[in-house]
Amino acid sequence: MKNQFHKLVLAVLLVSIILNSCVSLKSVDNFSSTSLNGLKKFEEINYSFQQHCIERCQFEAIKEFDIKKETDCKCDIYKQADKATLLIYNSIKGYLTGLANLSNNNLTDYSANSLEKSLKEGAFGDISIEKKHVEAYSTILEILSRSITDGYRKNKIEIYVEEANEPIQVLLDKFQFILKENLEVELDFKKERLFDYYQDMKLNNTISDYEKGKATIDYYQQLFDIDAKQKQIGAFARSLKSISDGHQKLYDNRNKMSANELKVLLASYTSDIQDIISEINKLKK
Repeated sequence: MKNQFHKLVLAVLLVSIILNSCVSLKSVDNFSSTSLNGLKKFEEINYSFQQHCIERCQFEAIKEFDIKKETDCKCDIYKQADKATLLIYNSIKGYLTGLANLSNNNLTDYSANSLEKSLKEGAFGDISIEKKHVEAYSTILEILSRSITDGYRKNKIEIYVEEANEPIQVLLDKFQFILKENLEVELDFKKERLFDYYQDMKLNNTISDYEKGKATIDYYQQLFDIDAKQKQIGAFARSLKSISDGHQKLYDNRNKMSANELKVLLASYTSDIQDIISEINKLKK
């Protein structure tokens, strides 16, 4: 009778541990899945460094009424900037995909085709890729490769988070900087060019008041579109900050994932990211 009682207590404790683990992993799953959805909003930002270069080149041609059969824009360096940005994005996406899979007790199977190219150190237009960014990128690729070949499941989620936190923080920080301090700033230059162009048009006495009125409408419509795009980029950059801060909390509590305080903390970051996703969706309309 006593042995049966001990077995019953042991069974209850085991079930309790499993349920607590599931609760914890559910909060990790919510955070990682929401973070992944927020990150993918990058693919909806209809602007790039190459596009900025082409638009600037075409704008100069329009100002001079320089009509050619084909545009002659030297944008290779800006194309390289987009490639570097995309590599950083794909590495973060790969890691978050693995984290979401692990928290669901699935294998961290992630197609590494988009991560086959190496990130290179150097300056690409306004973007500067340093040694620490290259090393962080390489580390994340190594973690992803090892997690796939070793068949990581939820029992290795602590190792996965621990190994990746430092490099993923470096990449998230760089990604934020590229968007806020590089890409969004390029749109400020576009605003200045538009302002100068339409100011010159306003002072042109050969243009009728009606034409000037139409030009003014055109100017403010373009300005509205640029502002909306900047707000979209700014909101996306804020979502990256929430992902970064949330992952740091996950790392800090990696050895006590069943703790209620972690569940509450992750829920707040998950909610922040969901709010920003809604904000970005509204800006697209």
